[in-house]
Amino acid sequence: MLRETSGRTIRVLYVEDDKDIRVAISQILTILGYEVMCANNGKEGVEAAECWKPDIILMDLRMPVMDGPTAIRTLHSNPDTSDIPIFVLSAYSDAKTRDLCSQIGVDRFFSKPIDIEKVDAAIKETLKRQTQKRVSRLRNPLQVAANP
Repeated sequence: MLRETSGRTIRVLYVEDDKDIRVAISQILTILGYEVMCANNGKEGVEAAECWKPDIILMDLRMPVMDGPTAIRTLHSNPDTSDIPIFVLSAYSDAKTRDLCSQIGVDRFFSKPIDIEKVDAAIKETLKRQTQKRVSRLRNPLQVAANP
């Protein structure tokens, strides 16, 4: 199992309405060592993120009940979920879709069919960078206190 610096398995929430894709990708992520939870649509994804507190979210854009962009805006507006990195996995990779993703604060964009090795590397890179930022923020008060 992949571990964060805290020793906890990395949690991935995968939000995808297509059952076949959802099952295949979640199985591969599990084999890669991630703890995976799935949601069928954006509404379920928001609810799962609020309760389960994943380390990263992989989200489709076009889904029933609540689409990806609405779910992403909802997650970003909630202080409990606003810092969770979100990657979009979409069959739509045109400039308009990519611009929308930039506007709503998506961390990374991957076109379907996805290259799982690239997604895996991006998850690790993003979480490493996030951990380094946290450590840096913790160090700054210590440096100020040590050098009055």
